[in-house]
Amino acid sequence: MPVVPRAARQSDNMPRGRVFRAPCPMTEVELKFAIDAGARERIARSPALAGAKPVRKRVVTQYFDTPDELLRRRGMALRLRRIGSRWIQSLKGGGEVRGGLHARGEWEFERPDASIDLSLFAATPLARLPGARELHRRLRPAFTVDMVRTAWIVSPVPGARLEVALDVGEARAAAGSEPISELEIECLEGGVEAAFDLAARLLESAPMRLSAVSKAMRGYRAFRAEPLRPAKARPVALDPAMTLDEAARAIVAGGLAHFQANEEGVLHSGDPEFVHQARVALRRLRAELRLLREPAGRRRARAWREALRPLSAALGRVRDRDVFAATSLPGALAAFGDAALATRLGALVDKQRRRERRGAARALESPRAARTMLSISRWLATPGDVAAARPQPLPGFAARAIRDRHARVVSRTRRIGKLGPAARHRLRIEVKRLRYAADALGALFEQAGAKRYRDALAGLQDALGEANDAATARRLVKALDAPPAFIRFARERFAHAARGDADEWTRLARRVEAAGPPPLAPAARRLRRA
Repeated sequence: MPVVPRAARQSDNMPRGRVFRAPCPMTEVELKFAIDAGARERIARSPALAGAKPVRKRVVTQYFDTPDELLRRRGMALRLRRIGSRWIQSLKGGGEVRGGLHARGEWEFERPDASIDLSLFAATPLARLPGARELHRRLRPAFTVDMVRTAWIVSPVPGARLEVALDVGEARAAAGSEPISELEIECLEGGVEAAFDLAARLLESAPMRLSAVSKAMRGYRAFRAEPLRPAKARPVALDPAMTLDEAARAIVAGGLAHFQANEEGVLHSGDPEFVHQARVALRRLRAELRLLREPAGRRRARAWREALRPLSAALGRVRDRDVFAATSLPGALAAFGDAALATRLGALVDKQRRRERRGAARALESPRAARTMLSISRWLATPGDVAAARPQPLPGFAARAIRDRHARVVSRTRRIGKLGPAARHRLRIEVKRLRYAADALGALFEQAGAKRYRDALAGLQDALGEANDAATARRLVKALDAPPAFIRFARERFAHAARGDADEWTRLARRVEAAGPPPLAPAARRLRRA
């Protein structure tokens, strides 16, 4: 049954409860995975958990927030949990998610009943919220997480103690609900390396996907009846004083977060924008691993790029079909003027799109993809000594990286009107990599100049991309079961579009040459000279 609080009390004369989580670190560190129903039993039988006795309990948790969702907006989660006859109030806040590793501040207290005593959080970020003294008057139940947890305690190596928890249930609110099926590996004692080692062993028993989605995130989506939405890349916050190693991890973490924000949509939504954003995220991530191969380690970065190639290609095939179905083919059919043919080919291409989507889902859920994401996440969580062996200031690295790639692009664009299709395709890839590098390192450059440069690169990339889309459409239309007359008509139409406008390309190329590279921001320039 749902947890219903008696009151959200603020007074200091309430029983203070027993603190049962060590207050010194106050940090919860766990790996989180999405897991489907068919894999849950295989996890329970995994040799990695052999000898550990599973404990199965129902866990019901009520989350609270203000009507304007103050806690959510500040990255906090306030909850009251019932496990058997025990009541626990807790606050989570701060920290970060990198890959599937969640590291957050956590404060927990046992309660004698279904009540919340906010005075227990006096030494937490909750007490520093605007209007904290009146917060107890504004709190309302937001949603409930009702699940069955099967937990194992394991000590795979001396000094490490981990809890493996398989959670199955739902996040439920008045406006809707969302299913929960996930596995968590929490570090109770020892470093995170043991959690990654255990996760790798569990992956040998059952498919799992690293997940950046918390139960609170699912609950708030149910609370607001909010559907999954495609997510674009967010700017990476870089400080010029960062080491190159720190900056590399921040940039790669941002690329991985962009991809993970669109994974669920690729698997469960028909919106083509999820595929587009996931594909862009993987392209960015692979380009960033190329850019940052020194701090990441050359062999490791190359191995990750190659391991992600099949997934990127699978998403690319879906995206090609999406563009063909939504833009290229309808235009050709409208110009051809056969309504019956348009209906038949539209249905045929939709069938092909669904087939490619299933292929992309299989690639996304493949063991190879899971192992690669886990390996990248491990690198993000465990700073090594690759960069320390070759220290170099971040501003200098950024300036050289953009300058060298810019020079390579400009040398090719000066002959852009004479390039054949294959050479133009290579140029488009170089422009794209330069744009992704400028995006990743953009915080280190003067913002006006950096924006002007990125906009110029985007203009050239888009123009070359349109010609590439037309070339792809010419290839795809040939494979359709359509009258030869339409095939000839469409291929000629797409061939003309694929040839593009050399004068327009030249104009856009000159714009790139004139715009960049942008100058470093003043703080970055000072550190570069130091």
